[in-house]
Amino acid sequence: MPLVFVHGVNVRQGALYDRELAFRNRHFIEVFYKQLGRQVSADSIFNPYWGDLGASPSPDSPYLPRGIYEMLWRRNIGKDAAAGGADIEDIIVSESDHPLLDLAREASLADVIDLLWELADLDLAESGKHSAESERDMAVLAQRALDFCHSPEGEEWLVTVKSDDELLEKLSGLLASTPPATAAAPVEATKPGRGGGIAQLVKSAGSRFRQGIAQAREEMGSRSKSLRVRIKEDVSNIRYRLRQKAVGTTARMFNEPLRAIFHQQCALLIGDAFSYFGARGDQETAAPIAKRVINSLSEAVEFKRQSKDELIVVGHSMGGVILCDIVTQYAKDIPIDILITVGSQFPLFADLQMFPGINHSERPIPKPANVKRWINIFDPHDFLGYPASHLFKGIDDYHLPTYALGASAHTNYFNRRSFYFQLARRLSDCVALRPG
Repeated sequence: MPLVFVHGVNVRQGALYDRELAFRNRHFIEVFYKQLGRQVSADSIFNPYWGDLGASPSPDSPYLPRGIYEMLWRRNIGKDAAAGGADIEDIIVSESDHPLLDLAREASLADVIDLLWELADLDLAESGKHSAESERDMAVLAQRALDFCHSPEGEEWLVTVKSDDELLEKLSGLLASTPPATAAAPVEATKPGRGGGIAQLVKSAGSRFRQGIAQAREEMGSRSKSLRVRIKEDVSNIRYRLRQKAVGTTARMFNEPLRAIFHQQCALLIGDAFSYFGARGDQETAAPIAKRVINSLSEAVEFKRQSKDELIVVGHSMGGVILCDIVTQYAKDIPIDILITVGSQFPLFADLQMFPGINHSERPIPKPANVKRWINIFDPHDFLGYPASHLFKGIDDYHLPTYALGASAHTNYFNRRSFYFQLARRLSDCVALRPG
């Protein structure tokens, strides 16, 4: 029973590739095939490698952030660009009596305005009063508040403020007053009473925020969890989003090693996908990557003829995209008994009409005739894995919770030993395999 495995993006030969390939082959042979009642050798598994045909970013990664960059806006007086600033977590830890004022002074008054307007938006939405008119009023009054906070008058005023109540009163007063009409704020957007309504919303948002901070502190004190974890949970529970670290912290993160690794992985992910579609010729000319996979499929078909057994083809991530392109256009004559796509984006690319062999006027899209059975597996936490049954007719979807988060949910499928066992059990249930 030959098996062809097509890998996804961001895969390059090396020690890691060799370990993952050996792990995968070993578990296909010792777990997957044995659960199907088959005894096979390693030469029945084909692993076409196409990473060398993918993207080749510059070795020095010139697209990565380096060093310190000038901020889009000015920091408060006396705050060094590389220094750490306060955010909501820090304010809760400090047990400040004036969290809004501390946030304004340690980060910026503009951060406070962003926070209050966000909460006021939530109030409008929950009350059913959200409209195009209210959104315009919010924008007009946000400009007025931001203009004040960046003015010399605003900077001098912030030094003298003594409490959150005083800060909120000042902002409310600014919003409640009616300025002269301008081209940017015509008369109908600044009618008396309209600004007062928004001012009250902003003031209420400030009170809600302070109450939430107090509740978070109270609940935090009675729990045994670590301080940082407790803060994040409590602030989430009261529906106030944690603010991003202030400017200085963000600047330091530019040089974090993990951030660089993440950027490099994203570059290869995007680059490999572009390399594949960009190198495709006309509708009769497959991309070089697809040609390499087709060659392995042809070898596996010959192996199948000799063994008189089923051909199983597995595609992970971009591997599933490549296989969808092949079976619908460039190698429709290759018979595949079971096609398994895992954590793949082919449904997305199909909806974007990226496959020339698919008749996009027909929905749902019929399964290719040369594929007897097609199953698609995705983890609900995998942001790069998509279900296919809503778009294709004849493809069976199965979800697999790997219990991993972030990028690990996308790469963890074939690292789980139970995956091979459960996959074989599913195939035994849904496919009438010939006895070994």
